[in-house]
Amino acid sequence: MNVDLKGMRALVTGGGTGIGHALSLGLAGCGAAVGVNYSRSQTEAEDTVRQIEAAGGSAVALRADVTAEAQVQELIGSTVDKLGGLDLLVANAGGRTIDAPTEILSEAQWDEGLSLNCKSVFFCVKHAAAHLPDERGRIVVTSSISARSGAGPGMIIYAAAKGAINNMVRSWAKEFAPRRITVNAIAPGVIRTRLHENFTPPDEYARLIERIPLGRDGQPDDCVGAALLLASEAGAFITGQTIEINGGMSMP
Repeated sequence: MNVDLKGMRALVTGGGTGIGHALSLGLAGCGAAVGVNYSRSQTEAEDTVRQIEAAGGSAVALRADVTAEAQVQELIGSTVDKLGGLDLLVANAGGRTIDAPTEILSEAQWDEGLSLNCKSVFFCVKHAAAHLPDERGRIVVTSSISARSGAGPGMIIYAAAKGAINNMVRSWAKEFAPRRITVNAIAPGVIRTRLHENFTPPDEYARLIERIPLGRDGQPDDCVGAALLLASEAGAFITGQTIEINGGMSMP
């Protein structure tokens, strides 16, 4: 998708790897200046910035742990300072949580999983909201197919967090509607990222692909078009929605 995002200032959390990397490149390719946030993946974030700059775009790498509110507040301030403002928040950071049967999950594991996949999004929206401009501010959150499917056995924390995110998006869409700020989510299905490469056994991954009508797994780039639509003027009348990106694996 080719949309005009010239003049837009965007922050992508977890922007150096996987889906976040693809979103950062896609936004920059359409003219947005991009803050590429990272927590541990400094090399990847800086490489993403170099790729954007080599293509003639504008980007900056910004470190912050988005599960820590003080760091999120500083991240938003740094973004506004370095980019000259903030028009689009892409709350993408998150990841796989502890896989374990419910009966052996500890309270600490539960809190850690929700913090990574849910509380971090809340912090980002909370501190970005005051900076987003009325009429053209945008918020895009990365959810998951697991929000509706319930994920696999032993992934109760991840499924619960993503389900909460979908309802947070609906609530925020109503809350920010008077300011004409749109809030939406994209919900990837099976996307080939390092999480699957590192944690999903090949035979299990092959079985997942067998369940996809389009007959292949998704790539991070498959998530970019929907995000660009939601970020653009063409998506100005879309809010409170979760766009499924799963090759038909799950249909409303």
